[in-house]
Amino acid sequence: MEIIRQQKEIEVFKTTDVLVVGGGPAGIGAAVAAARMGSSVILLEKRGYLGGNITACYVENANYFMAGTPFHSEGIYAEIEKGSKEKYGTDNIRECNPNAFNSEYLKVYLDEFLKDQGVELYFHAFVNETIVEDNKITAVVIQTKKGPLAIKAGVVIDATGDGDVAFGAGVPFEQGRDLDGLCQPGTVGLRFAGADVEMLSGSETDRLKEIGRDFKKRYRAGETGLKCRRQDLPFGRLTKGGQISYVNYACAYGIDPTDLSDVSRGEMECRQYIMEIYRYLKQNYEELRNIEIASIGPEIGFRDSRRIKGQYRLRIDDMRSGKMYDDVIAVYPGFYDMLAPDASMDGDGSLEGGGYEGHIYHPIEKDDSFQIPYRSLIPLNVKNLLTAGRCISADHVAESGIRAISACMLTGQAAGTAAALAVRSGADTDQVNIMELQECLRKQGVNIPYNQNSQNEKLQK
Repeated sequence: MEIIRQQKEIEVFKTTDVLVVGGGPAGIGAAVAAARMGSSVILLEKRGYLGGNITACYVENANYFMAGTPFHSEGIYAEIEKGSKEKYGTDNIRECNPNAFNSEYLKVYLDEFLKDQGVELYFHAFVNETIVEDNKITAVVIQTKKGPLAIKAGVVIDATGDGDVAFGAGVPFEQGRDLDGLCQPGTVGLRFAGADVEMLSGSETDRLKEIGRDFKKRYRAGETGLKCRRQDLPFGRLTKGGQISYVNYACAYGIDPTDLSDVSRGEMECRQYIMEIYRYLKQNYEELRNIEIASIGPEIGFRDSRRIKGQYRLRIDDMRSGKMYDDVIAVYPGFYDMLAPDASMDGDGSLEGGGYEGHIYHPIEKDDSFQIPYRSLIPLNVKNLLTAGRCISADHVAESGIRAISACMLTGQAAGTAAALAVRSGADTDQVNIMELQECLRKQGVNIPYNQNSQNEKLQK
């Protein structure tokens, strides 16, 4: 393999207290929390807008699984959910998720919301390199049209989803399931226009759910003739104007989300699947006879990739048992959803020797919940780095619970608050006063319990 390394001087573009890399839910929560704690904050985003998978992949019905349960949105996520709806309204008429976002309105709202908090935003900023000296990140290098630029920060938060900053810093990571390293499939989102709203909303039941169930039955009977191996067909918003958003079908399997060739194949493959499901729905369901493709998601979205090794690896057994932690920074409903990397929908969804049989899905049961410890946000070997979102330290199945959009924002909110406390005190990220961090989060509207054994102000090694 031929290797070329060009040495060049890099301009220091900015210096800040807290640098957040990634403008999805985790990065938004981190940036807002740190700014409200009085830190100067820069947020870098690779796209031209904020919102992550909500806006790039049309995952607008983010908290649908909380409907009819004792759980509700909290913290900064609840604030955004309420504020965006109040300011820009909603055109969603599906009752199963009344709080679904309109992702186009949300893009505008998030611009305004973060600017109002004093967050300095930079779009189209791709992480190029992480510079580390004496186990501390001294700068993050981004690639721009004018060439590479360096940003220095007291604390860096990796909210990239793929753990790009931590990977660049040399932090060890896991990826995929234990059995074979395979990740869940990648999906390209889709919007239809022209659905018959009168027919879809005239039924006493949710007609889109019925169509999804009918499709699954036909697929399993071998009647569809479609190439995509996704066996079910969830739908998101239905608008007054006949638009169906978040058609969750086009899945590419066997993709490494960090591999250029794989991701390129996945993008093209998913667009072909979109065309086939479009034609199939038009031909087979009267309510969808006149649909047209309104838009195809601008990029493929992934459910998992790198999981950065941290001071505590959250396990699915921890979640199932309701394990409590002295350093809890978030409590989340006991919900997890892991699509089988091999597209199997059969089997009982159980763990067998580190592998999986079928689609592992666990809906919320009563008031079951799980806790996320702060240590899962602290990467190994780097003193001023935190992770947030789906790249925190967890096993593969546990990640399928923490990857939920509002869970990502909760871990981001905790990381941003902790980063601000670390900057204020001059401490490393693993020396933050835990009781102070928890009290700050409670004041921010986050449900942090007073665990029975929580007596230690600092983490026990």
